[in-house]
Amino acid sequence: MKDYSLENSIELINSEKTKEYFREVTSSYFNGNYRASIVTLYSVVINDILIKLEVLDEIYSDTIAKDILNEIRTFQQANTNSPDWEKDIIEKVKNRTSLIDNVDYAHILALKNDRHLCAHPVLDKDDKLYTPNKETVASHIRNMLESLFLKPPILSKKILSTILVDIANKKELLIDDESLEKYIKAKYLNNLNPTVEVSIFRDLWKFIYRIDNQDVEENRLINYRVLYFLYKRNTSLCIQKIKSEQEYFSNVRNSEHTINFLIRFLSENEFLYSEFREDIHLLITKHIEKDISAKTVAWFLSESFLKHLKQVKEWISGNYNQTIPFDASVFAYQRLLKVGLAKGYIKEVTEFIIWRYSEAKNYSDADKVFAYIVRPYLDKFTEEQITELCKKANRNSQVYGRKRADEDHKELRKYIEININEAFEFSKYNNVFE
Repeated sequence: MKDYSLENSIELINSEKTKEYFREVTSSYFNGNYRASIVTLYSVVINDILIKLEVLDEIYSDTIAKDILNEIRTFQQANTNSPDWEKDIIEKVKNRTSLIDNVDYAHILALKNDRHLCAHPVLDKDDKLYTPNKETVASHIRNMLESLFLKPPILSKKILSTILVDIANKKELLIDDESLEKYIKAKYLNNLNPTVEVSIFRDLWKFIYRIDNQDVEENRLINYRVLYFLYKRNTSLCIQKIKSEQEYFSNVRNSEHTINFLIRFLSENEFLYSEFREDIHLLITKHIEKDISAKTVAWFLSESFLKHLKQVKEWISGNYNQTIPFDASVFAYQRLLKVGLAKGYIKEVTEFIIWRYSEAKNYSDADKVFAYIVRPYLDKFTEEQITELCKKANRNSQVYGRKRADEDHKELRKYIEININEAFEFSKYNNVFE
């Protein structure tokens, strides 16, 4: 039993109340009170089933769970002293829910039979009450942990459909990742263990990368955000799952949106690119030939991130007017720079931003560059880089002559005074700071 790490298993029990009651079982077991351990264990099983049904009813609005609870309440009211409802609840849960399967059911029945022998005297035997041996009790305890106590109240396929409907209805409210992650964690993930979360990650994958219908298309972005949150919470387990099921995860629909979302995923996990089949590599390669935003993000196809960043500058310099308007690639820029910062290339990323702002080709372009990649990353600039930004911006009338320049550069000035150097020589850059 110690090899199984009973102590560690206790901490993984989903219900705090079950965890509290289960300690009584283990206390009896370790003190050699095996009969008491079996009797108490069975009571904890019935209680845990009730707790799971209540969670399904109250949190997930599960009508089947609600019906079973109502049926039990009605029976108890009509038969105050009858314990028959305990037998009924096991049968109802087995036949009408996904909480237990046939193996779990067999384990619970075996425990129930031993509990009956432990709790009820037998007249024609010298030992009126049955006393199980240590090994039998250990087996029952482990079986109940695996069959019931360690399981969440709702399993992956059931909870996935619940999550998908829920977030689709609330996507106008859950507009940023922080609010979405807090919501999903509080309502769903606190009741799940990592194994189930990874199972949800696997099942959710097909809604982003495989299925293509109007409902899926409308919710693909928020579904992806949930998928990536699950990945961040269980990164090593999800990587293991992807590597062990290459065929499943490589089954990606060849459409613009699905390939873009795959590029987005791989841009932050480039080491997984090799885990996908060669035909997926070909789809990505062909896609970026016609989608410059995707090409900007797909740095994992280059020799290194820094070489890719250099290539992006060359594309912008050579093809700006034909193929790379900033408003079409704004999110691609943001994702690429986010990856660079995560990899520690702060200097290189901020130098790229300085170059990009100073090379703005028109007023609209400068407006967008400041809003989307200068303002969000000001806290990454050194004083020397701020000086370089001002110096180069001061030479480009498309940067300082636009209508929004006055407001943007007042904001820049305030940031410099507060965070960089209040004695900064603004007068040197009279076009930027009029």
